[in-house]
Amino acid sequence: MPAPKFLSGLPKPVLFGLYGAIGGLLGALLLGEPIMSALGPKQAQAAPAPAPEPRLAVSVSDRLQVYQGGTNKLLVQIVRDAFDDDVALRVDDLPPGLTARETVIPAGKTTGEIELRAALTTKAELGTEHKGLKVTASARPGRKVVTETTTFALTPLVAAPPEADIVFVLDVTGSMQNQINGLKDGIGTFANDLRAAKVDARFGCLAFRDLTQGEPSQVLKFKGAQFTDDAIAFSNEVARLSARGGGDDPETSLEAIIEGAGYDFRKGATRSLVLITDAAPKTRGVSVQKTASTLADKKIDLLHLVINSPGRAQYQEVQLGALGVPAEKGVDRGKEFDLAKTAGDSAAFTNVLLPEMTKAIVAAAEAKPAARPELAKQEIAKPELKTVKAVQSDQTYDQSSIGQLVLAVGAWTGSIAGLVCLFLLGGQHHYLRGGLPPVGGIVAGLVGGIVAGVIGGAAGQGLFLLAPGNKELTIVFQVLSWALLGGLAGAGLSMFVPNLKTGYGLVGGALGGALGAGGYIVVTASAGAQLGRLAGGLALGLCIGLMVAVVETAFRRAWIEVRYGPREMVTVNLGAEPVKVGGDARACTVWARGAADIALRYFIRDGKVICTDVLAREESAVSDGDTRTAGKVTIVVRTSTVAAPVPAPSPTPPVPNVQPAAKSTPDVAPLPALPAPPAPVQPTKPSAVRDVPPQPAPSARPSAPTAPPPPRATDACPTCGRKNPGRPGARYCVVCDQTY
Repeated sequence: MPAPKFLSGLPKPVLFGLYGAIGGLLGALLLGEPIMSALGPKQAQAAPAPAPEPRLAVSVSDRLQVYQGGTNKLLVQIVRDAFDDDVALRVDDLPPGLTARETVIPAGKTTGEIELRAALTTKAELGTEHKGLKVTASARPGRKVVTETTTFALTPLVAAPPEADIVFVLDVTGSMQNQINGLKDGIGTFANDLRAAKVDARFGCLAFRDLTQGEPSQVLKFKGAQFTDDAIAFSNEVARLSARGGGDDPETSLEAIIEGAGYDFRKGATRSLVLITDAAPKTRGVSVQKTASTLADKKIDLLHLVINSPGRAQYQEVQLGALGVPAEKGVDRGKEFDLAKTAGDSAAFTNVLLPEMTKAIVAAAEAKPAARPELAKQEIAKPELKTVKAVQSDQTYDQSSIGQLVLAVGAWTGSIAGLVCLFLLGGQHHYLRGGLPPVGGIVAGLVGGIVAGVIGGAAGQGLFLLAPGNKELTIVFQVLSWALLGGLAGAGLSMFVPNLKTGYGLVGGALGGALGAGGYIVVTASAGAQLGRLAGGLALGLCIGLMVAVVETAFRRAWIEVRYGPREMVTVNLGAEPVKVGGDARACTVWARGAADIALRYFIRDGKVICTDVLAREESAVSDGDTRTAGKVTIVVRTSTVAAPVPAPSPTPPVPNVQPAAKSTPDVAPLPALPAPPAPVQPTKPSAVRDVPPQPAPSARPSAPTAPPPPRATDACPTCGRKNPGRPGARYCVVCDQTY
C-alpha cells in the first residue's frame, strides 16, 4: 500500500507535499511557537517590566552657517524612551565670538531650536569652519540622569550687503509718455543712490496696456534675463517703449501686478514691485482679493504705488497682500507716491519721485533680516532606536539581543525541519514498505532534520541581518535563508530516498524553501506575525516535500512501477544502489506481500538496467516495459530515454508465491560451485572436457598431493569469488549482496 486509502490516488509530489505540510504545521504549532516564546528576545517596542530604563536619542543638522553680527537657529530632534520629561539642550565648547542660548524641549514635544549668535567682528577672529561642535541633550526622569550627545559643523560668514530686486510695472498707454521718459532718464541716478547706500540692487520692467483690447504685456529682457544691475542697459531698453493704445479707462493693471510677482527673484532679496499708472484697475478678469493673495504666495515684500486718485482704494487693498518689512510703527508694505506731481514733467519724475523711492527701498532692504543659510532649513531624519528583525517574523527586537535572536530562530527552524523530515521519512517508508520506519530511522530523521534546521536557520538569520532597512534586499535575503534551510533538509532526505543524488535533493529542497518563503511573505503581509510563522512552517514543509519529489521525478533515467492494484502504484528510481523487492519489509526497498524475503533486485550497471531474479539465480539486462511479478505485486521497468536494444530474455515463469515465514531461499544462497580448472600440463578445450576418460589411480602408489588453488581474479567477489562485470568500486555481487 503506497499510502492510506483516501490518499492512494494522489501523485507522489502532491502526496509528499502533504506529508511535509503536516510536519511543518505541527512543528511550528507544537514546537516552534513555544520555543520562540521561551528563547526569543523581547520586542523592541515593549517596555521592560516593571521599571524600564529611560533612553534618549538626539539628532541635529549636520552643518550650520551664521553671518557676522547675526543669528541662526540649529534644529534639534529627540526621541524619548520610557519617559516624557523636559529635555535641556546646550552647545558646549564654542569658539570665541560665538554664543548659544540654552533651550528646553518641553514634555510631549520632540523638536526644538538652539539660537547661535556670531559677534560683529572680523572673519579671521571668528575662524573659518568649526567642526565637531557638541550638542548635549539631558533629562532627569525620576532620580536618574539621561544624557545623549551629537555633533555638527558651524561656518561663520561675512555679512553680505542687503539685496533688492525691483520690478517696475509700467503703464505704457497713450497718456504715460512723461513717466516712460522719466524712468529712462532717472534710472542711472536711482541705481547710483542704491549702490551708495550699500544695497545690491537689480531692476526689471514689465510694460502693460489693456489686455481686453488685444494689447499683451511686454517683459523687457537684458541678455535674455528678466533682471539687470546695469542702469545703462536698463535705460536703453526703456527708451524703446512708446506710449500708445490703451483704449478707454480703466486698464488691466491687476493682471500686470500678478505677472510681475512671478519674476525670478533672488532668495533673501527684498522683493519690490513699483506700479506706475494713471488709471483704475479693471476687475472683471482678476479680483482685488486674488491679486493680494498672489503677492503673499509669491512672497512679495513691498508694493510701491505711483498712482492718481482713480482706483486708489483698490490698489491700497492689493498692497495689503505684501508681506512687508519691520518699521518703527508696525509693518511697512510699501509707499504711495502722487503721480500728478510728474504728470506734465519727466524731469520731476527723475528728480523728485525716484529719490523718494530710493529712500523707501533702502530703508526696506536694511530693515529686512538677513536670510538664513539654506542648510539650516533642511529636513532632519527622525532618529530611531537600533532594532533588528527575525527572518520568520515582522516583529522588531533590540539590536543588543542579536545572539539570542539567532539562537531562537535556529531552534525554531530546527523544530520545524525536524518534524518535516520525520514526516517525509515516515511517508517515504510507508510509501515503499507499507509501514512505519524503525526506531533507528525515526531518530535519524528527526535528529538530522533538527541539525539541518538549526544550521540553516542560524545561517539564514545571519544572512538576513545583512540587509537592515532595505526592503528589496530584505526580501532577497529572506528567500535565500529559507532556500538554505530547505536545501540542507533536502540533502538529508536524499539519504533515505533510493538513488536520489544528494545534489538533486539539495536543489529540490532549496527550491521548496524559496517557494515556502514566498508563501510566508504573502501571508505575513496580510496577517500577524504568529499566523505568518505558522503559515511559514506549513509552506516550508509543503514546498520541500513537493519539490524533492518533483526533482526526483525530473532527473531520473530509469525507474520501476510497483503496482498493487488498478489504481495503486508507487515508483522507485533506479541507480547504482540495488532496489530490492520482497516480502521482508526490513531487508527490502519495496515490500511485496506474498513474495519471498528478497525476490527481485533492480539496479543500473554500465548504463543498462539489470534485473536479478534471486530465486532463479538469474541476472539479465532488461528494457523499458519489462514486467514481472513478485507475490501480489507487478513490477514494470520504465526508462526516460530509448536505450540500445537488449536481447529479450527467455520467458520466465512468475516468481512463486512464498509466504514470508518460509526461509527456504535465503538472500545469500550460494550459486553452484564452479568446476575445478583443468591441469596445466594437459590443456584442452572446454567443450572436450567431458570426452576425456578419467585416469585410474595406481593401486600401489599413494595419491598425489592436492594442487594449490589458483589465485583469485581481480574482478572476483572478495567473499565468494564469483566474477562480476563492472568497474572497481561499482561491481555488484548478487550472491553476497554487496558492491566492491
